[in-house]
Amino acid sequence: MFRTTRSLAAALLFAALTAAADPAPAQFRLEEATIADIKAAFDAHALTSKQLVQLYLDRIAAYEDGGPRLNSITTLNPKALETAAALDAERKAGRVRGALHGIPVLLKDNVDTYDLPTSNGSVILRNAVPPKDATIARALRDAGAVILGKASMGEFAGGSYNTIDGQVVNPYNFKRQTGGSSAGPAAALAANFAVLAVGTDTSTSVRGPSAFNGVVGLRPTTGLISRAGIAPKNLNFDTAGPMARTVTDMAALLSVIAGPDPADPRGLKVWREELKKSGAKAGSKHIDYTRFLDAGALKGVRLGVVRDFFGGDPEIDALAEAAIAKMKALGAETVEIHLDPAFVDAYLAKGGQNIRKIADYRFKADWETYLREFGPDTPKTVAQFVDIYENQVNKSPLPVEDSVLKLLKNSLTTSTDDPDYKKLIAKTLPEGTRLKLALFDIYKVDALVFPYQSNFAAPISNPVNKVDDPTFVKSDRPQPSIFAGYDSIGFPGIVVPMGFGSQGLPMDISFMGRPYEEGRLIGYAYAYEQATKMRKPSPLLPALAGETIGYPLVGAR
Repeated sequence: MFRTTRSLAAALLFAALTAAADPAPAQFRLEEATIADIKAAFDAHALTSKQLVQLYLDRIAAYEDGGPRLNSITTLNPKALETAAALDAERKAGRVRGALHGIPVLLKDNVDTYDLPTSNGSVILRNAVPPKDATIARALRDAGAVILGKASMGEFAGGSYNTIDGQVVNPYNFKRQTGGSSAGPAAALAANFAVLAVGTDTSTSVRGPSAFNGVVGLRPTTGLISRAGIAPKNLNFDTAGPMARTVTDMAALLSVIAGPDPADPRGLKVWREELKKSGAKAGSKHIDYTRFLDAGALKGVRLGVVRDFFGGDPEIDALAEAAIAKMKALGAETVEIHLDPAFVDAYLAKGGQNIRKIADYRFKADWETYLREFGPDTPKTVAQFVDIYENQVNKSPLPVEDSVLKLLKNSLTTSTDDPDYKKLIAKTLPEGTRLKLALFDIYKVDALVFPYQSNFAAPISNPVNKVDDPTFVKSDRPQPSIFAGYDSIGFPGIVVPMGFGSQGLPMDISFMGRPYEEGRLIGYAYAYEQATKMRKPSPLLPALAGETIGYPLVGAR
């Protein structure tokens, strides 16, 4: 009996050692796949970039072109598979360009690409192909990314509807919109149509859609990312912004697209300041933002909780309170902040609307300068766009929104010579910068924290469709969407998922920092994200057959 027991024990020990030597196979899942997940599958020779692109194309066919028809992608790159295969060949030959080698990326459809149309959401530009890449598009290609296509956007960078695709639909609730204007990039990431996306943000257009779709989005200090080759909305505030499902992947994308560009002079000054704040070597052309990923980054940090942005939907307030409690558990100290009513009136409420209206006085000149780069078949003046919209587009099944026509028409009678515009640039925006910087100094805080929106994504409403959804809780609270942008610098802000409401819709918490402090914000967001893992895929868009691939771990026997 004793010998039998010893034999059994030996057998069990052998089995345990064998299991340790031969670990269970790894598994790649397309749904929620990160750069690290993909790299592991690449390294194990279980997946190629070409196969990865095909998996995303299959998913797009099922849920973008069919099923709920999310309308999140305007143009797919017909050479995406070819590009991916070439990058696979490079990898096989031992050349890997960096973290984004073979990784599919979507670009908002106002970022120029020499081989795909750049529509700015307008059917008038549906086939307008620019002569060269935007600076950031070229940087992505050089880094080995696969430009999968151009994501849908609110027309002329406003809203989440356009005259090409119609309404972009929220992947979590098909009655709701996505926020704008980077509607397509956010919805596509949430739907798992790509790994990464680049949006643009003038007042809220990266952070808003990211929050409404439960992904990560960063608005950097204005100029940190070159605007050259991006259709302008308002160059006082315009910036591109990286978007992803995780802070880690967002940081990897930022590392590639951020940098100095002589074609965007504002960015040269910003880059010098960024290098100082990041501790990078003077003269560097790149910063590795992934080095700020620190799970302990919130320890000892003082956060200002901006209470003016609470009090809308109670469910959002509850999510935000839970998020703040977690930050405190991670070692952060919090202080309550209530904004001066005069500041709210001047920069967030009607005053904020007035700032945007006056700032847009430069639109016509900037837009017509941008159009000069296109071929002779592209209209070259705002007046031509107005005429085509009124006499052609508005007779089609997808008419233009009134807000777009209003922007264009107003620009015909305004200019930067207006005294109100000169006052805005010389006094109002610098004062906004001073007042916001003062908040950090008065309260001695490292960052400001608040729920990015005080309501979940609103019901769909556009020129052709208005959805009635009585479950929507409308908020009349000041919206923080323009808090980071309407000043002379453009403060960085990052949003990261903090949970879901009862309608199945996500919402993000926001960290806003001083200019040139993207690295710190990335650390705070990462620490919170790693402690909570609130990002979840939509149950309405389940995984498809073939999206899971099992493989033996590299080095396993």
